[in-house]
Amino acid sequence: MNDKKITIFHITRKDGTPLFLYPFNKKSNLIELFEKSSIVGLYGDEPRVESLTLLRNELYRLVEDSVKEWIAEKKFIPRFLISSAVFLIVYFLMSFIIRDPLPMVDELVGGIVSAVICYFFLMKRDRDSKKSTEMKIKLRKKVDEIVFNEDVFTKDVEQYFQYCETSEDIEELFQNILKDKSGCMFDYSDKEKVSELLESISLMFNEGDIKKYEKLLYKINSSESSTSGKNRLIKWLSSRKVDPALFALYAKITKEK
Repeated sequence: MNDKKITIFHITRKDGTPLFLYPFNKKSNLIELFEKSSIVGLYGDEPRVESLTLLRNELYRLVEDSVKEWIAEKKFIPRFLISSAVFLIVYFLMSFIIRDPLPMVDELVGGIVSAVICYFFLMKRDRDSKKSTEMKIKLRKKVDEIVFNEDVFTKDVEQYFQYCETSEDIEELFQNILKDKSGCMFDYSDKEKVSELLESISLMFNEGDIKKYEKLLYKINSSESSTSGKNRLIKWLSSRKVDPALFALYAKITKEK
């Protein structure tokens, strides 16, 4: 029985391109999340069919990677033991068969090469195994069952996000983050939904950055930060590694909820 709900948020950018926010990343135990959760989708503006296809393909890729890691970890010990046995067998066989002036060198090289080949052969066999295939099918079915529904909260979030994208420069956006003039109001009554969105947004940033600049923004709002602190935040927002409008959305929710 599913005891947890996972929400995928579909946000349409100002230029019409889709942005999907979900709590899956490389550190996520995706298999456990999928098996113990029901997955729902929410949108503001209805997503296009091709956008949903892109999402499905991306989730298929995450499923593929997760199952590979899962089966590799699950079968590591027997794979390691079998490869070690192959190394010992080849080593001792070559010790008796090959007589050379440099004892052990050929035997070690032959044993190591044989063990490595055996290890990767077993890894490929495990990835193509029935157990692995069944898990992929199970998780892909979960992806196929995701249904998206219209949601007022997501619609309001989308409108604010698009408003932030219209800012002509980073300085203007920064001022909006400090003092929101958009007039957009969010309904924070569904605490779980709000927390899910915040978590999904935070995964779009470097973990260290989002915490550091969130604290810096708090200091700026509390008049505890110097001009250098403001310049640091603006410089970070101007960098190519961050979506400024997404941080503005994150900042608004964390301040108001």
